[in-house]
Amino acid sequence: MNPLNITPSTVLIFWLILARVGGMVMTIPIIGSREVPVQVKIYFSLFLTLIIFPSIIQTQAIPFPKGKEWIIFSLAISKELLLGIILGYITKLLFIGIELAGQIIGFQMGFGIVNVIDPQSETQVNIIGNFKSTLAIIIFLTLNAHYGFLKGIVDSFSQVPLLSFSINPPLIQKITSLVGNIFIISLKIGAPVIVTLLVTQVVMGIISRLVPQMNIFMVSLPLKIGVGLIVISVSLPYFLYFLKGLFFNVYQDIMIILQTAGVR
Repeated sequence: MNPLNITPSTVLIFWLILARVGGMVMTIPIIGSREVPVQVKIYFSLFLTLIIFPSIIQTQAIPFPKGKEWIIFSLAISKELLLGIILGYITKLLFIGIELAGQIIGFQMGFGIVNVIDPQSETQVNIIGNFKSTLAIIIFLTLNAHYGFLKGIVDSFSQVPLLSFSINPPLIQKITSLVGNIFIISLKIGAPVIVTLLVTQVVMGIISRLVPQMNIFMVSLPLKIGVGLIVISVSLPYFLYFLKGLFFNVYQDIMIILQTAGVR
């Protein structure tokens, strides 16, 4: 009795699915972090593959390669892995933009040398960037936005069937556009604090002209920190509102990439 009709061809399908899912798991936020053990990533990839596998073998079939066709099959696994990495990075780019906003804010507040280790990338970021990134992860999970990503993984096999992924100019253009959105996201998130601190700097510059006896450096440093923290606290509802719209569009961005990747 073989309810799944396991054959050498279905085994190849399993490995192709695992390559795409594994590429996603390696690059998505939270699970793709270097802090997460490799064993956890492998088990999670296998778990998702086992869930998706029964539905794929009922709709897609791949002939068993012979002779030199194994070279083509090896390249096909690499392409599936690349597609998974691209889809995973779509979500990661959002968090990079959020962290960049925190970096800019922290630099303006005077926290340019006050760095901590970011668990996501294992690089040094200032404390405001780390705060924004951590808060974004909490909001991402609270809003169940990760369900949209998981749905995107499943739907990717209907939008781009196995062995049909192709790298084309529209796909490269779309990926470039998403990378460019990092700076737009960071500016939109950091706008309230950046503008306020800029105005504060201008005011302090005017005061230094009017009162040259004042040690403006000693006054401006704690003032910028205090003003920055106040504006960050006041703008948290805006931060939540902006991230809600940003995270709810994750599935839509994945679908756009998949539709582009399937074009030949």
